Amino acid sequence: MKIAIIGTTGMAGRAVYKEALIRGHQATGIVRNPERAVELLGKGNFIKKSIYQIASVNLVDFDVVINAFANHENPIENFDALAHLLRVARGLKTRFIFLLGAASLERQDGKMLLDSLSELPNNEAWIREPRYGVDELYVLQHDNEGVNWTAISPQQDFLNGPKSEYITGRNNLIYAADGKSHISTGNMATAILNEIEEPCFINQRFTVGDK
Repeated sequence: MKIAIIGTTGMAGRAVYKEALIRGHQATGIVRNPERAVELLGKGNFIKKSIYQIASVNLVDFDVVINAFANHENPIENFDALAHLLRVARGLKTRFIFLLGAASLERQDGKMLLDSLSELPNNEAWIREPRYGVDELYVLQHDNEGVNWTAISPQQDFLNGPKSEYITGRNNLIYAADGKSHISTGNMATAILNEIEEPCFINQRFTVGDK
């Protein structure tokens, strides 16, 4: 398949790009800095564009577009990027995979993770990112006319690491054998490519966690 990855130089984007190539797909990275992409990933197919420069004509030939864009310093950009891509995606046959955050998942006590994070003291410096993540899921679920989308959320801790065994879920945090909620980049990339090759969550959000 022809797969485009937006945000290919980020932690998640790198893992997805490498996994797509390993499986024999035609992977193309959409990046702001192709030179940086070559440094991190070696020679490959890279298109130089900011996310707001992406138009329907740039994506029409791809079977799947994966949005791994993330701005941790100014998280409203993540929300704006998703809204932009939804407008671009309308009317395309291309499938879109959106990487979201974990804040909309439920804890074992039934409380949304965002609610428990909002109760932590001195959260002003970082709470906007999980809040916008919850908003992103809402927009996907309510403003997706004509878009073939799937969203995937990581666990509370999203860590750079190899693939191993993982568990798939829908709306709840997943706790690994060590009792903690985490997912490696290797397992996240594996889950995304498995979903692309054998779709199970069309127009739905799912989550994965380390086993």
